[in-house]
Amino acid sequence: MVSELTISPRHQMDWNKINARCSRMTQAIWVIAGLVYAVFWLWYARPRKKITPLEADRFQQWATDSGIPAARAKGLRDFFANDDGRDFVMVNLITLKKPVRESSAKLAAYQRVFLGQLLRKAGHPVITALRCGANIEHVNCEQNSDWAAMAAIRYRSRRDLLEILPKTFGCDHHQLKLDAVASTIAFPAGKWFILAGPKIVVALITLLVACILELLI
Repeated sequence: MVSELTISPRHQMDWNKINARCSRMTQAIWVIAGLVYAVFWLWYARPRKKITPLEADRFQQWATDSGIPAARAKGLRDFFANDDGRDFVMVNLITLKKPVRESSAKLAAYQRVFLGQLLRKAGHPVITALRCGANIEHVNCEQNSDWAAMAAIRYRSRRDLLEILPKTFGCDHHQLKLDAVASTIAFPAGKWFILAGPKIVVALITLLVACILELLI
């Protein structure tokens, strides 16, 4: 004869308390996870205030006074005046001076300072690459424009670029870049896409950590 397993009222109350505590801890884990990602999103992805035409005009005046060629200053002014409030990437093509090793060291020293400033504004490299072969195609361009490297740098907004440029041009760390590159071109590109950017990666990491913590309680 098999006797039925019985739980005393006292043990039942203890078990209910444990279940209630676990439930509260689970809720707390997911609330905290949601808050962590919300804070990250506000820092990384939230739209910033658009640049006004007056601010763009002031930047053009500063650029002109700083010795930047008029056509380039106007191009920057137009880019800022047409601010859409969204992020973009700056595409850079670079050829280094010889000796390349020395120039690479100077460029790395510049990047440590510049990217450090940019990272605080949620900017970062999206892709970097070195040339590994000859040019495959030339269409209405100089055949000798053999760029040695490329990089695409993500900016959170055009306002971030407007704030960074005056702190870069004419500074010691910018001179390191000028001493390192034989030729370079940089242009902004919008409506860009990357399959697994930080918004997705951070969300997945936050989800994974929350799930692991829930399994441990």
